Amino acid sequence: MDQMPVKMEHLLHELSVLPLSEGAGFSLTNYMFWLIIAVVMVLVFFVAASRKVKLVPSGIGNMAEAGVDFVRNSICVDVIGPEGKKYFPFLGTIFFFVLFNNLLGNIPPALPGTGTVGTTFTWAIIVFIVYNAIGIKKLGFFKYIGSLVPKGTPWWLSWLLFLIELISHLLRPFTLGVRLFANMYAGHIMLGVFAAFAGIFIEQLSPASIAIVPLSVVMQIALRVFELLVAVLQAYIFTILTAVYIGGALEAGSH
Repeated sequence: MDQMPVKMEHLLHELSVLPLSEGAGFSLTNYMFWLIIAVVMVLVFFVAASRKVKLVPSGIGNMAEAGVDFVRNSICVDVIGPEGKKYFPFLGTIFFFVLFNNLLGNIPPALPGTGTVGTTFTWAIIVFIVYNAIGIKKLGFFKYIGSLVPKGTPWWLSWLLFLIELISHLLRPFTLGVRLFANMYAGHIMLGVFAAFAGIFIEQLSPASIAIVPLSVVMQIALRVFELLVAVLQAYIFTILTAVYIGGALEAGSH
């Protein structure tokens, strides 16, 4: 068991952002490499799905249509309303970008592009800018800011509610980015820990390894399945929260 700290250090190193190549003002990291691969996979997936459009799609076309229909109707329309359809390109891009990165990260030795705060915080900041821009465009800057305080609020309570709502809005990029990053990074830590345990017991060749190694393998399989569910769920949560924020910006000033 003395090898465990060494293996954990190696695991944390492998999950760190490491440069693969360096150029003039640009460095390609391990996470960036797999992020690019995920983006290419998204493009290939939709290009292949749209090459032979059929009235009744099948295969990859059916998968693409089901995914698009889910985001457009179950997220855009159900959360925002009929007006939500025009925000499908933005929400669809977020969903499939996050989904493909999350899923790719479950295929060794790939890493999820969403496993770094750089990626998740960038998207969270983009979401923050977009939904606030939508609200400002609809109401104007001052009216949108004023909508943070519900109508009919007593003047003596208005400043406190305004401060609370403002802080809540400013924290949204942080909570949105941390939630996705933490879930994807923590999952790989757990997988690495069980793999490390298995490796230690195999190296020791002790009687205990007869029971521990199979258990570790079973846990690896169970965690892989769980991580697949988490990958899909986190893409859904990130996208639906974005839709909620957009819907809230569109409804600002009406209450």
